Amino acid sequence: MSEQASKGTFKNIGIVIAALGAVGLLIWSWNANMSLTQVKLGYYCLSCKKTEDLSAYRDDYPTNWKQYPRAMSDSVLYCVLCKKGPAHPVNECKSCGSVFILHLLPKYDQYGDPSCPKCDAAYGEAAKLKGHDLMPKELNP
Repeated sequence: MSEQASKGTFKNIGIVIAALGAVGLLIWSWNANMSLTQVKLGYYCLSCKKTEDLSAYRDDYPTNWKQYPRAMSDSVLYCVLCKKGPAHPVNECKSCGSVFILHLLPKYDQYGDPSCPKCDAAYGEAAKLKGHDLMPKELNP
């Protein structure tokens, strides 16, 4: 076998190995993306005082959930249960575990995380003075 043929064979083997590596990477990436857990977002309706979970993978998300007009955030939606009120997303405090309403009277800490009205007592009182209950009993039984 000549030296030229030997170089061509090594080149072909290198191309095959690279192609197999690329296919393996594609399969691994596909499987990794398919095994992600569904993200559930809790929503609380100010009208009917009920909560509903919204999953990004739910089939009825694009048809039943609509953005509430003139809301302070684009994540405030019409409630799917009563079809009237604004449904606000809720958040669980990392420190105390309390669940509170987001975007009703927004306040964020130095890291950009939403402030908890239980941990930040002044914020909770300011919300109450403006007539907003950021921690209704339905969210924290």
